[in-house]
Formats: sequence, structure tokens, C-alpha cells
Amino acid sequence: MAITHETAKTKYVSVGDVQYAYRSFGNDTTTRVPLMFFIHFRGTMDYWDPLLINSIAAKRPVLLFDNAGVGQSTGAVPTTIKGMAEHAVTLLKALKIEKVDLLGFSMGGYIVPLVYLLAPKGLVRRIIVAGSGPSAGEGILDNTEERGKEVGRLAGQPTPFYDDGFDKLFFDPSSSSQEAGREWWKRINSRNSSTSGEERSQLVSFGYTDGGAGLKNMVAANEAWKDPTHRDEGSFDRLGEIDVPVFIAQGNDDFMIPTVNSFVLQQKLPDARLKLFPDSGHGFLYQFAEEFAGDVNAFLNL
Repeated sequence: MAITHETAKTKYVSVGDVQYAYRSFGNDTTTRVPLMFFIHFRGTMDYWDPLLINSIAAKRPVLLFDNAGVGQSTGAVPTTIKGMAEHAVTLLKALKIEKVDLLGFSMGGYIVPLVYLLAPKGLVRRIIVAGSGPSAGEGILDNTEERGKEVGRLAGQPTPFYDDGFDKLFFDPSSSSQEAGREWWKRINSRNSSTSGEERSQLVSFGYTDGGAGLKNMVAANEAWKDPTHRDEGSFDRLGEIDVPVFIAQGNDDFMIPTVNSFVLQQKLPDARLKLFPDSGHGFLYQFAEEFAGDVNAFLNL
């Protein structure tokens, strides 16, 4: 029986004082390189949508992982996006992966361009950026003050769930988008101890059991990314160095990261294409999971 997102076993590899948790599965009958997934702010491997992951894994190997200090990985959450990218490069080296594709969603989309820039030349073949954008630079918009405050409240609360949480952060207020959101919430909870033999991992700093330390570090990384005074630490001024094909996708009105930033990203990259999904926001890739998976597979097959 094929291994799926719901049934895949967590594996571990240690480098220095960090033990990285990861899951590798998918179609291993092809010569296609693995696709490595980078999750959103506070997210763990268990917050990926099984419908999206399994639709992609049917065509190619996939690699899910928890970055340092996240989920089942040990260590401290880095205080910079660059630090998060450095951990990903370390993991790829530890797993002896010689060629890889990258998919980053939300904060994960901040990380993947830096992985390309930090990794040995030729390691990264293609990049997918979903619901994200580059660091501070010309044309990059911050959220409105009203939305920014609401994002901070919802994303930073101790125990985010769907209602008064992901419903507003990831999905459009329309009935069709909200219905899709509730279906996504059911799907991500379909991986549990009965399917995998493992307990689900919680969001970073869930219930503030760590005193909010991991969350504070992620907030610091996010704020520095958007701060023009930290521009030299970001991706904006180096996007022209990314000479591999890039696929950018976004909802037509992202509540968390202004949609226009995806357009700016596309314009700054030498070889990028952009797709916007209707009636959707930050979580468009879950609202249109099968369509987006098809787009990803088609792009990676080019």
C-alpha cells in the first residue's frame, strides 16, 4: 500500500545539537527529484493539506520537515529568515540530497529564495512560492494598519483553531471560500495516531507552553524581513541572482501578505511565472488543492 501524508512515519537526523524531524515518501518509481516543502508561520508538518501533498506525491518524491525548534525538531527557532534557510541547507546536506525542488508557503516562501542563494550551486532545480513575497524593497507593500493588527491578534493567539483564526487568516469571507476552509481543516486533522501511529504536533508556542519563546523568535524574523533597515539580510536585492525557473501563485486578496507583492516578486525574478486564484486569499493552495497540485506537477515536469 502506498504511503501517504496521513500514514508516513517521521524520521530523524541529527546535526550538531539539532535533531531534525522529516518525512520522505511519494512516487519513487520515477527519476524526478524530490520536492521539499516549507510551511507557514508557526506551522508544522502536520498542518500541510493531505489532499495537496498526496496529489503531488503521486507523481514525485516529497520531503516534509520541521525546521529547528518547530514541531518534532529540537533546537531553538531562528530569529532570522536566513537562519531558517541555513537549517534547511544543513538538513539537505545531512540527507545527502544532491538535487531538489523547493515549495514555500507564506513564511516558507520567504525562506526558499534564501535556500537557493545559500546552497551549493546546482542543488536547487526549481522553486515554487505560494502566498508570499520578497523582503523589503521598492514596490513591496506592508499590510494596512487594520489588517495588520487583526493578523497579529489571530496569528499570535495562544491556541489558534479554525474559527476566529484560520478562517480569517487563510480564507476569503465568501461562503464558497469558507466552505473550502472548513473542508481543509477536516483534512489536516485526518492525520492522527490512528492513521500514522503518531500524535499530531502542535503549532509553535501552542498554549504558550514555552513561554511564547518560539513565537517571539518567529515574529522577530518576520519583522526584520519587512524592515528596510534590514534590507541587506533579505532577498529583494538578490532576486536577480536566482536563475532557475520559479512558479509564483497567490490568492486574489491575501489578508496576510498583500497580493501585489507576488507581482513585484515575479517582476524581479529572471524566469518566473505568476498565477492568481479567484475568490481566495492566503490559503488558496488549500481551497484549490487539486488544481494547484496539478499546476505544481506540470511546472516541475517542464
